[in-house]
Amino acid sequence: MQHSKLGWVMAKADGLVVYTYAKDSKGGAPTCTGSCASVWAPVTGMPKAGPADTFPGSFGVVTGAGGQKVITYNGYPLYTYVGAPALSTKGNGIGGVWHVIMLSRSDISGA
Repeated sequence: MQHSKLGWVMAKADGLVVYTYAKDSKGGAPTCTGSCASVWAPVTGMPKAGPADTFPGSFGVVTGAGGQKVITYNGYPLYTYVGAPALSTKGNGIGGVWHVIMLSRSDISGA
């Protein structure tokens, strides 16, 4: 979780803000593939929250293109905006289908 221009948003440990794609289905595989995935990279691996963070939703994993494990939040695959610097939310709202995951300061333990 990181603080950005929009407020508290979900981000990877390296500060890259993560997004959901409105065309994905809850519990389904990522639908942003091919050339879409060259701009919006799926977040892969195994989910692990930072030691000071608690989240109101839950993390999981779905199988994406090529069998890669894509991390989900509340059932929706997560992506990063390729080339965006850490803490940048410039991808929010693009095409009306890309959205950051807003959180609150209370989601940080001890905050």
